[in-house]
Amino acid sequence: MGQRTLLRGLTLAVAAVLPLYGTTVAQAAESAVTAAVAVCGHTSEQPTLQQGSTGDAAVEAQCELNLATKPSKYTPIAADGSFGPASAARVKDFQRCAGLGVAGVVGPQTWAALNTWAAQPHTCATQGTSSTAQTSVCGHTDTRPTLQQGAKGTEVMELQCRLNLAMEPYHYAPLTIDGDFGGGTKSRVIELQHCANLSADGVVGPNTWAKLVDWSGRNAYCTPPRPAGYAIDGLDTAKYQHPGGAAIDWKAVKASGVEFATVKATRGLNVTDEYLATDLVAARAAGLAVAPYHFYTGTAADTGAAQADRFIAAVRATGYTGQRAGDLPPIFDLERMDDGSGRCPTYGTVSDAKAWLDKVEAAFGRTPMIYTQKSFLDDCMGSTTAFARYPLQLADYRQSITSPPVPNGSTTWSMWQYTDAALFPGLRAPATGDVFNGTQADLDRLANRTSGLTASASRAAAVNSTTAATSCYGGAVTVRYGDVLDFGPYVTTSRCIDINMRVISGTADYLNVCVKFAKTGTCNRWTKVGRSWTTIATDVLDGTKFTVPNGVPLEGDDAVAQIAF
Repeated sequence: MGQRTLLRGLTLAVAAVLPLYGTTVAQAAESAVTAAVAVCGHTSEQPTLQQGSTGDAAVEAQCELNLATKPSKYTPIAADGSFGPASAARVKDFQRCAGLGVAGVVGPQTWAALNTWAAQPHTCATQGTSSTAQTSVCGHTDTRPTLQQGAKGTEVMELQCRLNLAMEPYHYAPLTIDGDFGGGTKSRVIELQHCANLSADGVVGPNTWAKLVDWSGRNAYCTPPRPAGYAIDGLDTAKYQHPGGAAIDWKAVKASGVEFATVKATRGLNVTDEYLATDLVAARAAGLAVAPYHFYTGTAADTGAAQADRFIAAVRATGYTGQRAGDLPPIFDLERMDDGSGRCPTYGTVSDAKAWLDKVEAAFGRTPMIYTQKSFLDDCMGSTTAFARYPLQLADYRQSITSPPVPNGSTTWSMWQYTDAALFPGLRAPATGDVFNGTQADLDRLANRTSGLTASASRAAAVNSTTAATSCYGGAVTVRYGDVLDFGPYVTTSRCIDINMRVISGTADYLNVCVKFAKTGTCNRWTKVGRSWTTIATDVLDGTKFTVPNGVPLEGDDAVAQIAF
């Protein structure tokens, strides 16, 4: 289920229960006829509670308060059945979050909101702060027997409740706390064990209990890991990332370290995403590299060119040209039907897809990127190699792989969409998360932030290479131990005399480089490059490459180097 559309359908289902603020929740609570529920499993009785109350209803309220407020970074309170000052203070916190009257008393409206917030992920506008971890946060039992699939009883209820507190709720749907250790509970235990670097056997022994008690009792969560080895993050947005019309704070997104965004533009022949104009412009203004994308629908024959016309008109209206600094190539979303069936597009063909690609490439002067999966092209497009020349954004949500499989004829990928449930500051709903297969310099080139080789002094000044012997070109690339990185080949219309390089940041004081010629592929000269400009070659012909060979040790772990020639 790695397709963007099918999983976006799931994202929409999640987004529908994401943050509500102010009077919206209060009005909903007042108007709803909500039956009493036992979210934590203690009791379905929900009487009015206030400071001094005791019993099962107080335990249920305390447990639900923990589930409802932990997504907003509030450390759980003690679920001990004694409604004291700490419970009253947390009730007030929750009432502020839910837009209710702040009295510290749990009446019908507060119960109704608690039942919803405890069972579904909501976020308070005001975030909590960490405090001393609590031992009793679910209130069922303090015993910690070894549990496995098939177990039943109070200890399983404690396990399920703590799993709901320990697993970040936007990624992991809460378990039903029913005391029945079934397959769903086992799967969740395995996910916790993966997060905690424990043996992932689905059995809750002493080590698993210890981690579970720790994470559920304080301000800590298990979240799905991002792929290792890829330093640059991106995200994908559409209307589903705007629950209740909430805006995206793109400056906060950029400040969190995200470097690129793909923004839904159009679908088929008649849909333009309502947030295209605001998101594409705002993301670019915040400093992200941005690309608009089109979801191809093959529901009628030979519509690719007409779908391209709609896409071109919609994105041009936002100011996108494909040629400005920050513009990534347009993206063609080629996948299964978005009706939940998982079927191949009824009239989708390679030639119709090519009609879209050709028309958009002609309109913007950029080779479009294709969003797809190898499995889709195998199943629905006959394992075609017709798209081999296009850069790829591949979707694959399996945590067991280190890179997505590439389609036939292709050798690499540019972006990997690895989850549909990433959380980013500035968004009030989960989004799909991506990583970029390359360096920041590679992303900059793809986003028109470097114009390639030029003999102008202004380009050299932009990379502060005025002290180099010449100033035909400047750029930056991240080099890490064990990398094999080719800079080039660079083909120029005029010949530059010297080629210069320096280390500008990182932990390495120097790196070893060689110059090799494209024709021979042999190393012409080894040079030690440090923090000041070093001439690594002179009077070099067009087609030169610079290489950091595999296994050459650095004096440190990594380096960022600049070249100028």
